[in-house]
Amino acid sequence: MKKSFLVLALAALAAVGARAELSLESVSWQRARVEKLRAVSWEDADRLIDGPPKLDTRLRARLTLKNRGPAPAEGILLRYSMTGRVAPLAGEKPESVWGVPFMVDEKRVPKIGPNKTQDVYLAISPALELYLAKLARAGWWLDRVRLQVMIEPHLGAVSVQALESALEVSK
Repeated sequence: MKKSFLVLALAALAAVGARAELSLESVSWQRARVEKLRAVSWEDADRLIDGPPKLDTRLRARLTLKNRGPAPAEGILLRYSMTGRVAPLAGEKPESVWGVPFMVDEKRVPKIGPNKTQDVYLAISPALELYLAKLARAGWWLDRVRLQVMIEPHLGAVSVQALESALEVSK
């Protein structure tokens, strides 16, 4: 009886220690030229140079997700939102104001192996293009875009993993 209890206790302890340890390592921005309605040649971007009334490039975010644990991580859910800092196009330039999120979405990552890093791409251009078109018609534009990303809390997680990144938009 004592041996079986000890074996079960050690197995339970090993299972707890063998869980995945996920972390968001970094967030970066990428843009691509658009040719014949398709994005070509993605490149890293530190600012968005397109101006009103619309974007001439596509934009996406690249997340680096790492599993530091000895077991694979499965069924990962990333939640993210986009917020813009709004400024008028004409007239005096008052201070820009951060608005409320114009997009909230999620991305599922099926599996990351033990001690592996995986890049995950978030397609944000469709929602951003729609929002910018509405702003331009109203005489406004963004001077910054902020992305906030988190790993959805799950059973066994010891903390909430979240990252934030902002991209400057030039007029």
